[in-house]
Amino acid sequence: MAGRPEVVWNHGAAEVPRTGARLVDVLGPAGSYWRGLPEALRLSGSDADAAVVRAPGGFGAAVAAGAVAALTAAGRPPVLVRGLGSRGAADAVDAARAAGAGWIVGGGRAEDDLALARAAAGSCAVALVVCGVELAGAELGAAVAGSLGPAQWDGTPPPPPFALPPGADYPAAQALAAALLAERALARAGSSDPDALWDAARALRATTHIGPFAVDDEGRQVGHAPCIVRWEPGAAGPHRVVIWRPPGAEA
Repeated sequence: MAGRPEVVWNHGAAEVPRTGARLVDVLGPAGSYWRGLPEALRLSGSDADAAVVRAPGGFGAAVAAGAVAALTAAGRPPVLVRGLGSRGAADAVDAARAAGAGWIVGGGRAEDDLALARAAAGSCAVALVVCGVELAGAELGAAVAGSLGPAQWDGTPPPPPFALPPGADYPAAQALAAALLAERALARAGSSDPDALWDAARALRATTHIGPFAVDDEGRQVGHAPCIVRWEPGAAGPHRVVIWRPPGAEA
């Protein structure tokens, strides 16, 4: 879409390089995933040091950089920052433990995150992107309890303007938010002219069921950041509980 006039509403990727397309990001960027990590650790009753493991690719690098920035700004910089590496999750966990870490923080592909969580079980707590979604509970079972994860949408109020299908998870909620924002931008533009719509989208300030929306001149999301959930044990098995929301986000 580089160089084309049409506006693209991105609701499925949190780290997208700009290539000249008129791309509007609906999701909080990958670098904001761990913005509330220091407070989430405090609310979890943990003063243990953290190691940040950088997953392969641009998304993993952005998630890791955001975690390092948040921890450093809070006065508790990570004791180790390293890539996942070719030797895999067990090697990364061993290095984190050797550095004195009690937490492993990061996020990338689901399979990489799950491998880290399994390798860390019994030795380190984990704060990983996959732990923000139901997949972690399904794959890790009771071992997921205590872990932290970011969530673009956690299913709490305000509710969508109409009910999502039974069993719908965050991808459906994100897609609906994109459609609602596109509709508002279209109304603001007063026509479907691409230039007018692009201007309207960048000027739009709104709130949907997934949170606030605002983008910069290149369409990068600057208004929304994910909340952080913690997996808690329960009678029906572990479940996610929101323990941190960005300032200004409503419960």
